[in-house]
Amino acid sequence: MKRLIFLTILFLTTLIGSSLQAQINTKVNLSFVEKVPAWMVENNVPAVGIGIIEDGKIKYIKVFGELKKCVPAPDNTIFNIASMTKPVVAMLTLKLVESGQWNLDEPLAKYWIDPDVAKDPMHKKLTTRHVLTHQTGFPNWRNGKLTFEFEPGTQYQYSGEGFEYLRKALEKKFNRPLANLLDSILFKPLAMKDTRYWDKNTDMLRYAHWHDSNGKEYKTTYETGVSAADLLLTTIEDYCRFSIDVINGAGLSQNIYNDMITPQVKLKEHYGRGLGWEVIKDLPNGEYVLEHSGSDAGVKTIFVLSPKSKRGIVILTNGDNGVFVYNNVIKESLDIGKTLLDYITGSDAHKITTLPNKILERYIGKYLDSYGRNLTITKDDSALKFSGTGLPTVKLFPETENKFFLKDFDVQFNFITDDSLILIANGKIDWTAKKIKDPTIIKLSDDILERYVGTYTRLDNNSNIFVKKEGDSLKLSGETVPSMDLCPIGENRFIAKGLGFQFEFIKDASNKIIKMNVSGNGKILCETKRIN
Repeated sequence: MKRLIFLTILFLTTLIGSSLQAQINTKVNLSFVEKVPAWMVENNVPAVGIGIIEDGKIKYIKVFGELKKCVPAPDNTIFNIASMTKPVVAMLTLKLVESGQWNLDEPLAKYWIDPDVAKDPMHKKLTTRHVLTHQTGFPNWRNGKLTFEFEPGTQYQYSGEGFEYLRKALEKKFNRPLANLLDSILFKPLAMKDTRYWDKNTDMLRYAHWHDSNGKEYKTTYETGVSAADLLLTTIEDYCRFSIDVINGAGLSQNIYNDMITPQVKLKEHYGRGLGWEVIKDLPNGEYVLEHSGSDAGVKTIFVLSPKSKRGIVILTNGDNGVFVYNNVIKESLDIGKTLLDYITGSDAHKITTLPNKILERYIGKYLDSYGRNLTITKDDSALKFSGTGLPTVKLFPETENKFFLKDFDVQFNFITDDSLILIANGKIDWTAKKIKDPTIIKLSDDILERYVGTYTRLDNNSNIFVKKEGDSLKLSGETVPSMDLCPIGENRFIAKGLGFQFEFIKDASNKIIKMNVSGNGKILCETKRIN
């Protein structure tokens, strides 16, 4: 196995060396790319795309590795960019502000009111500025019903729901779907020919399939869906074109551009939130950086732009451990890279302590977090090893008997009890988790399974979910959800093995199935109604 890995690295390095011969007039020391194959193998990341911008122009584009096993990745590979969708939607919105068609501080209630918050007077205070700076008061994603957790504008809390709220307001105002607005105002003018949401024209022969932290491909079907917070597809070249537009001012007035790059929420020293971006200040040579990352299951992405020196880097990966690869790239490709990462993660003041095995073993097991993801904790020498659905595999080092930390990241794992923990990122609680035991799978008759076959509509976004019978279980797929197998654990309750979600089918007084609820970690994550 070691010999195979060595030969793979050697082969890829040879190819890279050949490609470097064609790179000219590039200020960046490209010697770092010779290390990329080793970083990919070390972290089980099949494909990594890198784009380098200098003097406001694309100077280097390369995609390393494979779309999936045995399928080489071309330089025009199509990646899902996850939350890097948000800056694109932010820029669309700012261009509408520049043209006088939108107002940053006008209440969104003028155009859209979510039925879940219609009776809460705080919806009248919600503005686009709150969305772009993540001060809406919404959670990242609703647990069945959308609620305000604090008054808009008073606190910071990252929220995909906020961007979805903005999407619905934009679509109501202009009577056009978000995809159409983006295409006409951004994608076509910038010649971003490969950037779109899932549709029938998506070239799956160039698509980077998603992989877990072990390099195993996720079993996923790719369905259509539009979100202002996620799901956008693009290439390295296209996102570089978008980045260059931002570096060159994006056609915005100086006042609006200054508003965009001004930290309006301080997250930590040197690091805050502008309009749609993280803004990192006080870098060497008086530089500042606009940055945003993305994270979905099997997807880890980031881009960094420095408008002052008109340079930047775009890095897209198709593996849960991609964050470790792109951090290495940033550190070695940019002269400000190490300082930049230090500002993002904060100073590492943690000290490793030694704990006896009996304490470490308390925390070993399977967990389900507040996002409905399956997590696993095992013992790894004198530390713990953590992995989870859509998350990188990392080593947790003990600081106290119940507090652990992740090296080089501002992330702490605090065990409240032996079977529950909270994750703190950037000084704030990101999620909680509880230890679980896998429910016992039972067998149901074909007649009972057939009761649940049909089409269901999500109450939060009106997208459809399809349930069909397959063998002794059910198969679920949908417009905005991955395909998954549902195994029965009760007459009307099912579990998606390996994902941690539970599904409960609800019937009315006449025993007719009328809805399906999706739960995780004891909370309802999604409610649906049956439509046939």
